Amino acid sequence: LLIVVAATWIGRGLYDRLFILEGHVVAVNATAEDHTIGFAFPAGDEIEIDLKAGASLRFEVGKTGEGSVDVTIDGTRREEVGYVTSMNGMIVLTIAEDRVTFSQVSL
Repeated sequence: LLIVVAATWIGRGLYDRLFILEGHVVAVNATAEDHTIGFAFPAGDEIEIDLKAGASLRFEVGKTGEGSVDVTIDGTRREEVGYVTSMNGMIVLTIAEDRVTFSQVSL
């Protein structure tokens, strides 16, 4: 019984990673200019990407932590957006001219 429970627990974690897109983040640059965009997650993971105008990029974050995501654009802190937890669906962060939009895709 212990082996079955452990295998089920591990299988559920793999399923979440593969099919619920846990830890996957899509960044979208909805502006007319190229930008260097930095994301700092509450658990301490920081990602910096160069994103051309109108482009998007998908990346993975190991552990997001719990709280809002700190966003910097071209070295200037823009704002804190959204709320992440220990288990998230795919996160979409859209950079617009005047704000950053946070959304999660639930499957």
